[in-house]
Amino acid sequence: MIPIIYGYARVSKSDCYGRNLEKQLYELDQYSVPRELIFVDDQTGTTFKRPGWVELREHVKSGDTNVVVWRDRFSRNFDDGVAIQADLTKREIRLVSIKENIDTSDDSAGAKYFRRLMLAQGAYQANRTSERVRAGLGRRARAEGKRLKRPPTLTQEQVQEAQRIYADNPSTRRTARVMCVSQGTVKKALGLDSRP
Repeated sequence: MIPIIYGYARVSKSDCYGRNLEKQLYELDQYSVPRELIFVDDQTGTTFKRPGWVELREHVKSGDTNVVVWRDRFSRNFDDGVAIQADLTKREIRLVSIKENIDTSDDSAGAKYFRRLMLAQGAYQANRTSERVRAGLGRRARAEGKRLKRPPTLTQEQVQEAQRIYADNPSTRRTARVMCVSQGTVKKALGLDSRP
């Protein structure tokens, strides 16, 4: 059986700055992953129950390769990341992370150590970022005698970008994915009603 190269891309509201879907699809294209073999999710990486990930796991077989742009696309949590790597290794499925230059087909002790280290670092950074944001916002607001309120979802420049994307292909779903926001946010920004 000929090995197949699959791709996986994931965006969520909390991490899509600089990691938007179009950028990931471009990087996977550069790695020669066919578009029809790229599975996509638009939700948090802290759970295994992502439709695209579940579907990818059903397709990928021994000898195949699973490519992501960043290692945290398949997991934002250390334990899950280790479990995913162990599962793929056990099933003889190669995992490649383009930006970190990680390739699980390298079975040396150094490569194994590096993969674990990168997973731990990713989980640590995700937790620390979340903690710092919550703590910093709360302290600053209290010091200024203010209550935290939600800022506008899109800046004026982002609204213009959404309008351009929508004009090219009038789909609120596609525009929302590219912009890393919900369809409701896109409809509100474009002045569309709430009907599908």
